[in-house]
Formats: sequence, C-alpha cells, structure tokens
Amino acid sequence: MKRVLTAPTSAEGPGVGLSGAIRPATAGAVARAEIEEDATERFVRLYRELFPPLYGYVRFRVGDVQVAEDLTALVFERALVRLATVREPERVRAWLFTIARNAIADHRRRRRPADDLEMAERLEHLWIDSPEGEALRRDEWRRLVSYLVELNDRERELIGLKFAAGLANREIGQVVGLSEANVAQIVHRAIVKLRRRFAAEEDVR
Repeated sequence: MKRVLTAPTSAEGPGVGLSGAIRPATAGAVARAEIEEDATERFVRLYRELFPPLYGYVRFRVGDVQVAEDLTALVFERALVRLATVREPERVRAWLFTIARNAIADHRRRRRPADDLEMAERLEHLWIDSPEGEALRRDEWRRLVSYLVELNDRERELIGLKFAAGLANREIGQVVGLSEANVAQIVHRAIVKLRRRFAAEEDVR
C-alpha cells in the first residue's frame, strides 16, 4: 500500500495523529501524558531535520521515486515506535540511517538484482532534481552515473551516505559498522576512481 509523505505542520506529526486528548485523572496519568508529549515533539523535530537527507540517501540507493517515498515513510514509522529506546541524542542520526539501510536491504531481497543498465537508468533520473544536476550538463551527469555503476556496492553506499545524506565519516561508520578511518579510506578510494575515469575520458577527447 502506498505510504503518503507529508511534512509535519504541528505536534501531530507527519500525517498521523501522535497525541490524543490528555485526561489527567491522576499524577501518574499526567506524568505519562507529559512523557508522550515530549516523545511526540522529539519525533517531529527529528522528522523535520532529517527527512531531506534521509530521503536523498534512500532515493540515491533505490533510484525509483515511489519506492524511495514508501521506504522513507516506513523508516519514520519504525523510528516513531522505537525512538524512546535511543538514549544518546548524538547517535540518533546514525540510528535512523541504520533503519533506512536495513529497509533498503529488505526491499532488495524481495526483488531481482538490478543489472548495470537498469541501475544507470535509475541513477540518471536523479539528475532532474539534484543539486548536482543544476551544475552539470546532462551529458556530464550521464558520464558520472556510468562511473558510479562501476563502483562496488559498498563504495556506492558510502558515497550516498557521504554526499546524498551529508553524514560525517564517524556517523557513516556507525551506520555501516566500520571505523571512521576505514570509511574515509573507502570514500577517498571511490572519489579517486571517479576522478581517474573523468580524466581518462578527457584525455581521449
């Protein structure tokens, strides 16, 4: 079933009612209501802050707009249920992107693997509304896409977390289970590969 993404405009959250009428019959009821309200406000802040980078990462990884919207909505649904279990605020971003990573993996297991041509076609669609698309001519974007397909999946994943989501290397490491140094090394290696491909093609022209 299609999930509808709507930006939260009030404490009610992203398209769903998250808090009901509070009837403080006892001190315990008041305390529980205050906790629920705090959790709701925390979720709304999280949604407003992290929806754009999380959706950007998911779309980079799956390509398809509708699938990206559905998976992003699913991620926030799961986050709403389990947000109270995250006690360290500085780990919330990495935790949310871990949920997204798992949702993407589940989606991929349910469908046949994409070949290079299909993957290139999906990535090419990102040109339409990406910041890179505004700066690059369409042919340059196609070249970049063809080079991204040549990277291995781990490199593409880290490139997505680094540039589509804007995560720091430390946060990326928390998401994928690597050290900050390993993340930096893999991202650097991927960028070097892309630069070499661009340079090699320019030399041929």
